[in-house]
This record gives sequence, structure tokens and C-alpha cells, in this order.
Amino acid sequence: MKQQAAKAYIALVAALGLVVLVASSINVRTSAIDPVMFVFILVLVGVAQRNPVVLFRSSSISVAFAVKIAAYVLFGTAVALWATVVVVVVNAYTPKPKPARKILFNFGQFMLSTYLASSTYQLVGGMVPPGAFVPTMLAVAVSAAVYFAVSSVLTAAVIALTSAARFVDVWLQNFAWMPVNYLATAVNGAALALAYQSLGVIGVIVFVLPLGIAWYSFKLYTMKSTQLRERNRELVSMNENLQRTSDRLEASHVSVIAALLGSLAAKDRTTQGHSAATMEHALAVAKSLGLGPDEVAAVNLGALFHDIGKIGIPEHILRKPSALTAEEWAEMKTHPVIGANLIGEVPNLERIRPIVLAHHEHFDGSGYPNGLKADEIPLAAQIISVADTYEAMTSTRPYRSALGHEEAVAELRRVAGTQLNPIVVEAFIRQIETGASGAAHEHDGVEHAHVRDRAVEAVRLSMN
Repeated sequence: MKQQAAKAYIALVAALGLVVLVASSINVRTSAIDPVMFVFILVLVGVAQRNPVVLFRSSSISVAFAVKIAAYVLFGTAVALWATVVVVVVNAYTPKPKPARKILFNFGQFMLSTYLASSTYQLVGGMVPPGAFVPTMLAVAVSAAVYFAVSSVLTAAVIALTSAARFVDVWLQNFAWMPVNYLATAVNGAALALAYQSLGVIGVIVFVLPLGIAWYSFKLYTMKSTQLRERNRELVSMNENLQRTSDRLEASHVSVIAALLGSLAAKDRTTQGHSAATMEHALAVAKSLGLGPDEVAAVNLGALFHDIGKIGIPEHILRKPSALTAEEWAEMKTHPVIGANLIGEVPNLERIRPIVLAHHEHFDGSGYPNGLKADEIPLAAQIISVADTYEAMTSTRPYRSALGHEEAVAELRRVAGTQLNPIVVEAFIRQIETGASGAAHEHDGVEHAHVRDRAVEAVRLSMN
């Protein structure tokens, strides 16, 4: 139904355009028309239509409208309509060939707009040829408004009929910004006519040359703007590709470090689940001490990765069923440094490097690897140290049995102020005795793949 209406509408507009062209041409007085200027107008309007300046969103401006204004101001409606015929012919192939129904519609629309604009010019007092400057300019301004109204309404209507868009939306999107352009172009057309009337063809040439230079300058500007927009799109695309590459690189870093953590869980089976339980206790203590979100997140990651350096310790030392020798213990003490160096290679884990490095430092300065004490030790490392100590004491080892809760708490209080921060110790005991940490003592049988997955998730959360 809508297609039928569109076809009927296009046919009606084209037919009316043909009627006004024929009617206006029948009684035209050719003797009043300067043949040189007539040919000049036809050539000028064709050149103008053939070389519009393309703007944004595929719209364009052309000074052909100004030439049509000059035509009906100088010689009346018939000459303006024949100039419009040239516009239609050129437009049919510019910038590329158009389908027949679009050519027919453009013919009718251009003819009706030009005819009504020319008629309005004369109705409001415009003279042919032009008279005084001010009345001519006022009449041209009114006629330009009529031309714009007729042209925009007819075109918006055909777009609405041939698409799903509403008429109002089409008009606002495509034509709302154009009235000032039409007015300025119309003034140029009137000035062109007045220049011819005063100085003849020489006046027209003098007037057209600056317009041509201005057109060329504007075209160069829009070409440069187009190049800049293309370059900007390329840069945006490159940035997006770089961001995707960076994300993939970060993901690969996370996967590698998490895989190492999973491998450690498989390598040191006596401590499977130790990091996860330490993390649960440490998080509860961090929250009870009022640490902010960033500090809590650091405790979370630090607890999960605090023993990652043990991946560099020989397996026979990690699995030794008896107490370590002095040499073996010295090698075991290197795991905080190994872990800190390993963590430092992952961009998103750099902030927990000091925590991993210091989780075996003692409150009184007797720990390792750097002998830090009290406030020199990161608070997150002190929290992890208390949780780590408790988990180690309550876990079964090949060389000793696990301590009970009461014995472990008594030992924590005994070393508070020497090995451990006493404030953190009391906060930890409150949390563990109220069950706030929610940690379970199920170290045995934890799959190393599960540990790896938890590591991946923890680091990804820290990246957000």
C-alpha cells in the first residue's frame, strides 16, 4: 500500500513539474533575454551542480541554487526553470547515476520549488529585472524561504513514503540545519543578478571569481577534515587492537602465574588448601580492622600468592618427612624472594610484591629475608603472617601432628609482640573464635586445578 502511494506521489510531483515548465515557457519574451547571459547561466548552474561540496553525513551544498535565484531575478520564471532542467540532468549523474523514479521526482521537486519561489519573489514586490537593492534583497529572502519549505517538505514526504521513518523525523534529521544555508545562498544569487545589472558580464565574472576561490578553499578544507576523520578512525581502531592485545597479554600473565600456583599445590601436597584457608582468615581480619577496599583486595591476593616462591624450592625439601637441616632451611628461606620476583613480572600483581616478600618478617625484626620490624612490615603481610602461622600449626605435617585450636591460640599469644603483631593476633583470635572467617580446615584432597581457578578469578577481580 505504501509503495503504491509512493509511486502515485512521485508521478504527481513529476507531472506538476512538467506542467509548470511548459506553462511558464509558452509566453516567455525571448527578446528580453540576453543570449550571452542566458548561456552563461546554463553553464554556470551546470558547473555548480556538478561540483557540490560534500559535508558530513553524506550531505552537500551547491551554489546552483544561487544561480537559479539570479536567473529569476534577472529574466523571470521561465529562464530559472530551464536552468533547473540543467540541474536535473547533471544531478541525474552526480555523483553517480540515479534510478529513473528518483530522476523523475527530482525533476518535479526542483521545478515546483523554483516556480513557487520565483512567483513569490514577484508577488512580494521583486522586480524583473531587479530594482532597488533593499526591496530586491527582501523579496529574494522571502522567495528563498518558500523554495526551502517546498523542497524540504516534498523530499521529506517521499523519503517517509519509501521508508519506515516518520515525516517529522526525516525533516528534522535532514533539513532542520539548512535554512541559514539557503538564505545565504539566496543573497549570493541576488548579488550576482545585481552585479550583472550594474556591470554586465564583466560584473558577473568579477563576482563569480571570489565565489569560485571560496568554493575551492572550502573544498580543500572539507577534504582535509575528511582525511583527519579517517586518520582518527584508524587511530581509534589501533587503540582498540592494542587494548585487546594488552588484555590478552594480561590474561596470559594471569594464567601463567595461576598455573604455577596450581603446580605448587600439586608439588607440595602436604600444604594443599593452605593458601585458600589462609586467605579466608586474613580477609576476615582485614575487614575487622577496618581496612579499605584496596587494602582488603591486596590482602586477598597476598594471601593467595604468599607461598608462590616455593615453586623454586626443590621437591625433596618441600616433602621431607623430618626437620630440615641448616642448609635446607637456608634454601627454604629464599622462597619469599623467589615469589616476590615472580610476582613482579605480572603487571597486575606488582602491588602485592612487598606483601609476598615480607610475609615471613617478624614483629621484633628477627624474621627474613630483610629483618624488617613493626611498622616497617606492610600491615597486609602482618595479617597474612598471623593467619599463615595458625594454619601451619593446625595442619598435619609428615614430621609432626596438627595442634588443636586451643593450643594454636595459646601459641599465637605467646609469640605476640615478638614474631607477630599483638593487635593483629587478638583480631585474628576474635575472628576465628566467632567463626567470622568462614574458613574450613579441609586441607586434604583439594585439587590443584581448583587452586588455579581461584587464582585466576582473584586476579581478574583485582583488574576491574
